[in-house]
Amino acid sequence: MPGSLLDYAAAHAPFSQAEVRLAVLMLALRAARDGTGNVTGQDLAGWLQDAAEPALQQLVGAGWLRLPGAIAGALASRPEDATAFTVPTLLPEQPRPFAFGKTTRSKISGWAQKVLGDRKIRKKKLGATTRLLALYTAAHTRLDGSLGPAEDDGLDLDQAAAFCALSPGQVAEHAGLLIAADWLSEADTTANRLRGRLAERVWPLAALL
Repeated sequence: MPGSLLDYAAAHAPFSQAEVRLAVLMLALRAARDGTGNVTGQDLAGWLQDAAEPALQQLVGAGWLRLPGAIAGALASRPEDATAFTVPTLLPEQPRPFAFGKTTRSKISGWAQKVLGDRKIRKKKLGATTRLLALYTAAHTRLDGSLGPAEDDGLDLDQAAAFCALSPGQVAEHAGLLIAADWLSEADTTANRLRGRLAERVWPLAALL
């Protein structure tokens, strides 16, 4: 199920930048059931760091996102006064891209939040591109931490790169950053595959393929 959400973010983000794609993914998760959700400045800063404001500007400007006021208000909003937002393409009268209920939505949203909020990823201050790769690897991992649906087969490198707004040749650099953050224990990008394994400490975040 997380994989289908990643596919949605890649297909429906109005711009290809990693920051925009990450914002689309996280906001779509909040609004998946009825096209509306709530977000705080802390959420946005945690997901996107200093790129939160330009990413929101692009999404609002493209009509993908509606806010009740200025972007500055969303960035300053606190949990007790969260900003309500609307994603028009996810409103009930639109075709439904997701077929899960409230409990499943909450579970997947919590999973994504845990990935982006991982203490070592935050400590390393990894950017949106690397965080997208963290999400992608976790979403396509077996319970033993290995990447891909079959033993030693890994993931298609072109698909992983495209999701993260990278060229295939750039994936190794970002995989190395995830190894340094103890998110991946190993990674290899030869033969047009991304092979590797999640670090054991994050195996609980491995998605069920």
